[in-house]
Order: sequence, then C-alpha cells, then structure tokens
Amino acid sequence: MGRVTKSAADVVLADRDFVFSKDDEPHAKRRMEILKVHPEIKNLMGHEWRTKYIVAATVALQVFMAWLTLEWSWTSYLIAVYVVGATANHSLFLAIHELAHNLGAKTLNANRIISMVANW
Repeated sequence: MGRVTKSAADVVLADRDFVFSKDDEPHAKRRMEILKVHPEIKNLMGHEWRTKYIVAATVALQVFMAWLTLEWSWTSYLIAVYVVGATANHSLFLAIHELAHNLGAKTLNANRIISMVANW
C-alpha cells in the first residue's frame, strides 16, 4: 500500500487523541427522559418507509444534472454544482446517517443496500 511514515512516538501519542468516558451513553439517557415526559413520541419512532424513494430520486437528480450540465459554461456549471449538487449531497449524507441507525427500512440488509445506493 505504501510506506509507513509514522514513528513509534507518533503511534503512542495517537492513543491520547480519543477521550474515553465511563459515563452512560447520553442518547439513551435523553431518550428515556423524553419518553417519560412525552410517551406519545413513541408513535413517531421506527423506520421511515419513504427513505428509499427519496434516496432514489436524489441519486437520479444527481445523475440527471451530470448529464444536463455537460455543455454548460463554467459559471453556470459551478452555480448548479453549488446549489443543486451540494443540497443533494447533504440530503444523501443525512439519509446515510439515518440508515446507519437502521431507520430507513425494516431489515439491516435493506438499510445497507439503500445506503450503498445513496453513496453511489
């Protein structure tokens, strides 16, 4: 793959880069607090069935924009990239995040497949 350029001292220092805490995981604690006060929120939890369609439409938009902008001037192209491309990219990043929490489909494999499509 390539040469290792790190020295032994660099590797030892890397161990100190990560902060380890013995505190409880904050998301679970916060979830329990919210559910105690607002149990009706439990109805909103679960997978979102529309995610796969939103991901497919967003990927299709990006492919369409790639084709559409082939002959555009650089100025128009950069504006389209900045406005449409960045918005679509951010949307797909958020979808991948939700899919990593298995919230896009009922099964783990379905979430993985949708994530791979979103990352295409």
